[in-house]
Amino acid sequence: MYACFHSVGLHERPLSEAIGIVADANYSALELNAETLPWAAPHITPEADMDERRAVKEACAARGLKIAAIGAKIGMVDEDPSRRATAIAFVKGCIDLAVDVGAPFVHTLSGPQGTSTSRADSWRWLAEAIEKTADYAQEKHIELGIEAIAGHLFRSVDDYHQLYADLPGIPFMVNFDPSHLVVQGEDARRVPDELGDRIRHVHLKDGKGRYPDFAFPPLGEGLIDFSDLVSRLRAVGYSGALSVEYEAQVYGYSRSETEIVMNEKAFCDRLGIADGALALG
Repeated sequence: MYACFHSVGLHERPLSEAIGIVADANYSALELNAETLPWAAPHITPEADMDERRAVKEACAARGLKIAAIGAKIGMVDEDPSRRATAIAFVKGCIDLAVDVGAPFVHTLSGPQGTSTSRADSWRWLAEAIEKTADYAQEKHIELGIEAIAGHLFRSVDDYHQLYADLPGIPFMVNFDPSHLVVQGEDARRVPDELGDRIRHVHLKDGKGRYPDFAFPPLGEGLIDFSDLVSRLRAVGYSGALSVEYEAQVYGYSRSETEIVMNEKAFCDRLGIADGALALG
């Protein structure tokens, strides 16, 4: 395993500057944010031309950073079929982007269920979208994952099991973010224990409270036992990125950029993952 930093934690910086900050803090990898959030614009999207894609790949390589993943998060279950088609096209575009920058993994989410649609219809739309995008990713030699998100249609460990049952043979993987599970009262340990062979990327983000009254605080200030989770990941042979996804500022935690990058790096150090020392699992 190795330490990675999600670029959303430096959303006010241009990507070129974020690359330098992450490299200077001795992370091994960078995760690229392509998601538009209420409080953060994406660092890169499928609209990036080949010159921009090439520049990002070369800048990361020059600083010794892997590009571990692209966060292609967009709602896939909108009631409007044209919006669902646009979402599928966006994820496919992020898969093409991953090919060009050398990222092996792209992950997405379901989005919330619409207010005037049934869960059955929304689930069917999600399954169709995941089948189409996972098949496309396989054609491009990229792996696609989905993340369970508090408040979304796809939100629980059981949802992973259900989607695997509904889509046998479809090559989608797990983007494991324990914070969204913990704030729903779920046991995040079930993911490595029950789905360990399908985990392809892990977010390091803490959580406390209970959805909808919850927060994602800095690492070590929430409810998650990361030492235990790392041990469980090691036990199932996970050797990929542990990506710091810092969003605590949205929940009232005031930290400078230096504190964010360095404090979360120090937390990774204490887990023994900061310099790739556990790369062999």
